Amino acid sequence: MNRASVLLAALLLPIPAPEVAEAADAVAVGVAKVDVTPTHPTLLAGYGHRVGEHKAVDAPLSARALAIGDADPVVLVAVENCGVPATVVAEVRRLAGEKGGFDPARLVVASTHTHNSPTLDGYAPLIWEGRDTPEEHGRTGAYTKWLTEKIVEVALEAVRDRSPAELSWGQGRATFGGNRRWMKDGKWVGFGFAEKAPVDHSMPALFARRDGKLVAVWANYACHCTSAGSENRVGGDWAGFAATDIEQAAPGATALITIGCGADVGPQPTGNLDLSRRHGRAIAAEVTRLAGSSLTPLKAAPDVVRKAIELPLETTHDRAHWEREAKREGFEGRHARRMLAQLDRDGRLPTVVPYPITTWRFGDDLAIVFLPGEVTVDYAVRLKRELDWTRLWVNGWSDDVPGYIPSRRVLAEGGYEPDFSQIYYGWPSRYTPAVEDLVIGTVEGLVGEGYRRTSATPEPDFLSVPESLLPSMRK
Repeated sequence: MNRASVLLAALLLPIPAPEVAEAADAVAVGVAKVDVTPTHPTLLAGYGHRVGEHKAVDAPLSARALAIGDADPVVLVAVENCGVPATVVAEVRRLAGEKGGFDPARLVVASTHTHNSPTLDGYAPLIWEGRDTPEEHGRTGAYTKWLTEKIVEVALEAVRDRSPAELSWGQGRATFGGNRRWMKDGKWVGFGFAEKAPVDHSMPALFARRDGKLVAVWANYACHCTSAGSENRVGGDWAGFAATDIEQAAPGATALITIGCGADVGPQPTGNLDLSRRHGRAIAAEVTRLAGSSLTPLKAAPDVVRKAIELPLETTHDRAHWEREAKREGFEGRHARRMLAQLDRDGRLPTVVPYPITTWRFGDDLAIVFLPGEVTVDYAVRLKRELDWTRLWVNGWSDDVPGYIPSRRVLAEGGYEPDFSQIYYGWPSRYTPAVEDLVIGTVEGLVGEGYRRTSATPEPDFLSVPESLLPSMRK
């Protein structure tokens, strides 16, 4: 038996019971899972160099839902997709509202950001705009509509599934994420493994048990879901494998995986399906370990606090600039022609990006933050130093994916995340440095003073890659 088989065999031992300091009050919890694997050829999201629709399916895709609370539940749907845009989330909420059963304003839709999933209407539009055929465009629209209905279906099923359960949570560690921004003389030069740059190796996880049996797991890790590489094949990447492994280790449980502030963090090493499985096993193994450790009980459903803000863009170019750029080939030319079309239609280009932030607060025990977009790791670093990280959980890719959300540092360094990616996402310019303080200040205001760091808060030990791990990550 090889090492991988030994690890998997160990993982599939039953997930142990937790060591909870005190008995938790029962909280209504429901879960559900639906298959969202495409049944027809589709264009995939995530890589601009791909051509044509997918060739095969390496692993099925799922959408999983978790509902918490009795009279007015919150609902999380974790979708194995590269990015669910605000237009789809709005349609999900509209349809869910028509069907009834829960307040759709209390729904969060998060994507796992697997790059081996179908693109959706409205997601990073310039990746395919001008390159797809009318037939391919039609099939993208058909999948988007079908997935929208599936998200509604799984959310409502989780709400109907609710019954009393014991909730608890804890924080473990996962260690395969490494910062991917290669620098030279203070400027971005490409993708790789920046060994000294920041990461977030925390892995928070929530557990729900009913009569001692695990019924739900939700885990989160700040790392791009790109272990499998860029072949034109469908799969859930490491997040999908992690969820499947957890469910195999806990029969009858539903496992949700979400992604933290990992926009500039990539799996190390990376590039094939075996590595995708390996990284998924690492998450599942840590979930198994954490499940049997000392956990914090959550005694009630969370309060929901939301605020919509606007992130400012730099001053846009004049029409003459876009007319010059429109003569270029490739993404830059298509982007310029899109900007000209917007000017013709609206008379102006956007100067801000809508950005809705949601927090779930489980009393004083846990604050969960949901941030839209591909949020760079500096946001996690700052939040987990200014707030009490021992009671904080931060998700990205939630309720919208307007693009990358760069920090001041990343904006100063330049490169893909703050600059070229804005072309993919169809924005006219990069963000101003004010976005970092705006996002951080809004989050800190939403979670409240009770979650501020104090003199008793330990220093976080997960914001850089330990020297001992570097050899294995370089392979």
